[in-house]
Amino acid sequence: MGMKDRLEQMKQRAQEAGKMVVDVGVDAAREKRDAAVGLAKSKVDATTGYVVEKRDGAVNFASEAKTAFKEGDLEELLKRLPLPASPVQQDWQWSLGKLITSGNKPPMGTGMLLGLLDNFGTIDIGPEEVGFDGSTAKWHKVKAVRTRSLDGIIQKLSTDSFTESIENLLPPVPGRGWVSEKATSAIFTIWAMVADLAIRDPEAGRRQVVCEIEYKGWIRTKEAETGFFTGPVMALLPNLDQVFRDEAARRGVLVEQAEQTTIENAEARVAWLREKHAAISAKREEARKQIEY
Repeated sequence: MGMKDRLEQMKQRAQEAGKMVVDVGVDAAREKRDAAVGLAKSKVDATTGYVVEKRDGAVNFASEAKTAFKEGDLEELLKRLPLPASPVQQDWQWSLGKLITSGNKPPMGTGMLLGLLDNFGTIDIGPEEVGFDGSTAKWHKVKAVRTRSLDGIIQKLSTDSFTESIENLLPPVPGRGWVSEKATSAIFTIWAMVADLAIRDPEAGRRQVVCEIEYKGWIRTKEAETGFFTGPVMALLPNLDQVFRDEAARRGVLVEQAEQTTIENAEARVAWLREKHAAISAKREEARKQIEY
């Protein structure tokens, strides 16, 4: 074989080797692309499934809410409320405004008034922030999460100051009466539920519930604390309370008990609870009559 033939043979082998490298690279790229497409599709399917599940849950809850409101069964409504999954991956919020509009179509022009209720009764938790009643904090700024007993929550419920708070919160514009009456009736019903629970189950009365979040502000430490609506709702939704605890634990945030007074004598406690329950029930009936009127 002459020199010219040898050079031609070497050139041909080099071309074949180069083609092989290119083919291997193309195959690898194709496999990588197919894997990426498959992963993306699985993520889309998972996300779509989550969105569909979340949407269906919301639709079902809205339908059940109408029935619950019609029958006056807020206890059943709360049992069916779609709660956030743990660990929390999506922002979740529930509020007094959402409660009173779940089973009722709000009158025209009440959107602003319902929005004002968010500063009065809102529970927020998500992967980035957490808070109560319009005060939210970034998780990395949260220093501590504190709890109160159900009895401690009930101690803070005042029928007189609540009524005044609602009146001061809502400006005198069209729709104010509807929003005020619906909010008042819903909250007094929830209060009666927690008081009744504490009477029926002494152990439930001593159960600790997440009610306060301490976090770093620009200048000083701040607190997001449950109020007239959010405290009782947290007490009535132990699974939601557990989500708050789990999320705090995942982030290394201390969960501790807040200072509070307790009623040690069982008879005195029951008498106090019955008195509280009676006052709440009377206010609730008064609010219902105003709505019916």
